[in-house]
Amino acid sequence: MPQMPPQVETGRELLLEQLGQLLTVETTLAKLVLPHLAQTIADDDVKQLVQKHLSETKTHVENVKQAFARLGEEPAGRPAPGLDGLRAERDSKVGEIIPGLRAGFDCAAAMGTEHYEINLYDAAIRVATALGEEDVADLLRTNLTQETGALEQLAAQADRLAQQIEPQP
Repeated sequence: MPQMPPQVETGRELLLEQLGQLLTVETTLAKLVLPHLAQTIADDDVKQLVQKHLSETKTHVENVKQAFARLGEEPAGRPAPGLDGLRAERDSKVGEIIPGLRAGFDCAAAMGTEHYEINLYDAAIRVATALGEEDVADLLRTNLTQETGALEQLAAQADRLAQQIEPQP
């Protein structure tokens, strides 16, 4: 019989769980997802945006590690099933999208990831603040601000790309 994961019983344990998810998400994005997207995306404006956000994401990893350190804990990733689901959804559909529509499709997939990250950061900031861990909350707010900016930039690119779609008769 599989062993059940330990229950999260305190606010501190919840914050560590959230930080672990954020560490997994940001590390996965920095090492796998964004480098692959930067290599494969054909639209130059979106490619530049992805490359810029890759640089920011590497800083996000360090900020999350610093949040662990400020709590006196070793950084430890935790499962992030939401990211796994977003990646699986994108990967299951990308082969069905013709090249002329792929940049817009990738923008939409990236926007989904940004929404997920924003949700994780928002929740962790609330818990850190409730626990009086303002230095941790401030680190996470820095990342959240950049995630929100990336989402806005992706949305602008998605709007631009959608304008290029030819209506069907």
